[in-house]
Amino acid sequence: MSLFQCENCGCVENTALTCGHIKAEFYTKEFNWRTALGNREMRLCSACSPSKYANGKDAKKGGKWHGQFKRVFLPKGEFFTNRHGNLEHKETGSENYHLFEIEKP
Repeated sequence: MSLFQCENCGCVENTALTCGHIKAEFYTKEFNWRTALGNREMRLCSACSPSKYANGKDAKKGGKWHGQFKRVFLPKGEFFTNRHGNLEHKETGSENYHLFEIEKP
């Protein structure tokens, strides 16, 4: 499973635990974006993703942290998903993102 950095809050997220990592027209129409902390152009963690579908039903993977692992916050914009699916620090090349953990913004 690949990791990515939420573009809204900066936390580490797993692509298997949210659909907010996909920027696609399907998801733009599928969700009620007024219930999201971020916007449809961002890669979002489960907590920042929409909590409702467009039809008003609850989105199972959105609007709350999934609790599958500890929520780790990183400085926003300093990481990318490398070719191995790991988070890599842009400046140092380190994959040990825990070294860069910050308090919740």
